[in-house]
Amino acid sequence: MSPRERFIRAFHLEEPDRIPVTFSYVDPFVELSEEKKKLGYDGFHRLVRETDIILPRAPLGGGRFYSATTDAAMTSTSTKTGRYTYTERVLHTPLGPLHSRVRTEEGIATTWTIEGWVKTPEDVEKILSIPYEPLELSAEPIIQGQAQLGDRGIVATGVADPICAAAELFSLRDYAITASTNKEVIKKLLDFFAPRIEDYTRQLAEQTEDVLYRIVGPEYVTGPIVQPSLFREFVVPYDRRLVKIVKKNDNIACIHCHGRIREVVDDIRSIDPHVLEPIEPPPKGNIRLSDLKERIGDRICLMGYIQYNDLEFDSRRSIREKVRDAVSQGAPGGGYILFPTAEPIARITGRLLENQREMVRSGRFYGRYH
Repeated sequence: MSPRERFIRAFHLEEPDRIPVTFSYVDPFVELSEEKKKLGYDGFHRLVRETDIILPRAPLGGGRFYSATTDAAMTSTSTKTGRYTYTERVLHTPLGPLHSRVRTEEGIATTWTIEGWVKTPEDVEKILSIPYEPLELSAEPIIQGQAQLGDRGIVATGVADPICAAAELFSLRDYAITASTNKEVIKKLLDFFAPRIEDYTRQLAEQTEDVLYRIVGPEYVTGPIVQPSLFREFVVPYDRRLVKIVKKNDNIACIHCHGRIREVVDDIRSIDPHVLEPIEPPPKGNIRLSDLKERIGDRICLMGYIQYNDLEFDSRRSIREKVRDAVSQGAPGGGYILFPTAEPIARITGRLLENQREMVRSGRFYGRYH
């Protein structure tokens, strides 16, 4: 059975020959820089090419805040201090400028927001003043990715949902305080972003078929960031519409939600995606895979349950046992994919690479159906 067919059967809650075993949206065909090779990514990418591949691809034609407007120009200046680079950004809106500050660290592929765009009610109004002009999207890179990949896996593309777009205007602290004490501000931003993101998703989905649409953002309304009681207001109606758009066009709808999801499982079920990932095991998560399988496994394919930090620091024996445990909970009856909770953002150490290999070996061994 080909990896592509293996995925499709799992997405539709059927038993393939074995569970798919994959990594977190890694492009193993990209040409690596010398710096990345020094960080160990060459060996990791060789391993990924041997797995059931989920190949990330983005469309052409994106714009700021899901708009083609030219009335939201941004300028930035960067300064380097030791291993850190600090970038000061200015966003020019029709109602005046907004300022933010972010930090990156040498050798780590992530960005920390030190100061968000939104800090006052006036800043919210500046965001809302940014006009909407529809994008002209081309799915050609996604379609080319499908041709390149063939039957070795599936292609995925990402969509930031309205709560993701809204939350990332703030620092995490400011977002959590605002969402908990002034939800009307968040609702204004959700209603600002929702039609733009729906248009983006619709335009793209109409050009593709059998592409995995990874809808990112619901974790911003889970504990300990924000009380999960708001999930039904801030996530469900918006993401349900996105899922319907994706499904209508014969693509695969996936909800990406880190963290403590036990309190929002019924809400996720009501969104009705094909797939939920990455399902963090306790103690970082707060629900066992077997319990999740019992509650929503008849409707939703479950993907994940291997904690990325365990791959970095555990022994091979421990990884083998955790894979066996995950498979025993998730695989019965179909609808499970073995998958780590994150992708590498720093050095691939020898231990990490060996544990990644062990995850693949054990997943294939314990995940056989026939």
